[in-house]
Amino acid sequence: MIETASDRKAQYPWWAGNARLTNLSGTFLTAHIAHAAIVSFSIGALILLEINRYSPDRPMSEQGLFLLSRLATQGWSQISDGQVTDTYPFFAFGVVLLVSAAVFTAGTLFHRSQVPASLEESKNPLARQYHFSWDDPKKLSFILGNHLIFLGIGALLLVAKAMFFGGLYDANIGQVRVVTEPTLSPGIIIDRIGHLFDVNNLEDVVGGHIYVGALLIVAGIWHMISEPWDWVKRRFLFSGNAILSYSLFSLALTGFAGSYFCGFNTLAYPVEFYGAPLSLKSSLLPHYFDPNQLEPTTRVWLANTYFYLSFFTLQGSLWHFGLASGYFEPVLQSWKAAFSEIRTANVAYQRSFSHQPQPNWNTFYESPQVELQPAFAYQESAQKSLNYLYEPSSNSVASTRTKLQPNHRQVLYQFNYPNDEEKTFYESSSREGKSKLEYPSPMPQNLYETTYQKQKSSKLYGG
Repeated sequence: MIETASDRKAQYPWWAGNARLTNLSGTFLTAHIAHAAIVSFSIGALILLEINRYSPDRPMSEQGLFLLSRLATQGWSQISDGQVTDTYPFFAFGVVLLVSAAVFTAGTLFHRSQVPASLEESKNPLARQYHFSWDDPKKLSFILGNHLIFLGIGALLLVAKAMFFGGLYDANIGQVRVVTEPTLSPGIIIDRIGHLFDVNNLEDVVGGHIYVGALLIVAGIWHMISEPWDWVKRRFLFSGNAILSYSLFSLALTGFAGSYFCGFNTLAYPVEFYGAPLSLKSSLLPHYFDPNQLEPTTRVWLANTYFYLSFFTLQGSLWHFGLASGYFEPVLQSWKAAFSEIRTANVAYQRSFSHQPQPNWNTFYESPQVELQPAFAYQESAQKSLNYLYEPSSNSVASTRTKLQPNHRQVLYQFNYPNDEEKTFYESSSREGKSKLEYPSPMPQNLYETTYQKQKSSKLYGG
């Protein structure tokens, strides 16, 4: 059975915008690349905007900047005593992101025009490996493995920047330095996990990223070559909504951790670039605030943004888990029924009926009631042929022509209706009650009422 666009619209409600990509792995990949293009362009453009607003005469934390603060923390500029002395590396970074956005855009157009909507139909065997089904745990494990490997590479890139490409900004000394001896002791790393938000030196930060990056890559390889254990298959849901719920839940957790780091940790978020550490008010409406500052610093609004974006991401995770488990199914069915009633509302005074007229194949069809006169002499032979009508053939007897009388009137498409003695298709307003449309009183009560009589037998109409 061929699935049409109308079928998909009927299957998914209007708010499920991405649902049309559920079974289209190629289009799903295209959307991912398009998202990368949007993110790269947005960040690159915001970096250039912040460079235009930046003033070296004021603390960066008071200028509402957060992308330049992050670049400065990662050591992408010359910094002395907490002051950025050269913004050209920031400009170059923004331009690279804009160029990357253009490359991602080209990749989006290529995949949209050259790659099948479903990777299963691709001629490239490597591309076919990434076709997925939401209820296939082994295939989902393979794709998860790819994601984990990329996350591990990202963690190791920060390690490479700290150790080989200029170093990171050390808030303890107010300068950018290279980390030559990262912490590699498993005991120290495990102890730091229990006090994660109290990390206060770059050696522990870089060493922790080495462990995280290595573990992510190993876990990614394991997921690519294996499939989930049986107890995982029994206890976890495997569907589009379920996978999205798990992903949003993980994103919410990292967002809450980021908000706490931003609010209180001065190594990952130096005071020079973000402002002083904050206090947290957790009653009624949780929020971070600085009791010593009248104007909110970068740390204030960034920590609160992390927190509330994570909060709403968590609500999205719960919503999609409810959809995956069927918890919201009664609510969705009632909404669909309500929308269906709106789309199929009847006209006033019209009672719906399902009777369809059926043709009577035993009825002859006559020539036109008014005999047309030929306008030209050469049309006379064609006009004479209209005076004959073919009768239906019976068994092996050939069709014959019957001469029609000139006084026969035209009857086309005679139908038999159901064996009701009387069938009223449109009823008067008195039977349905008062109209909600409030027609003016002079309007006649019997509106478009037509009655059909039962046919006794099928015969020709005529003289």
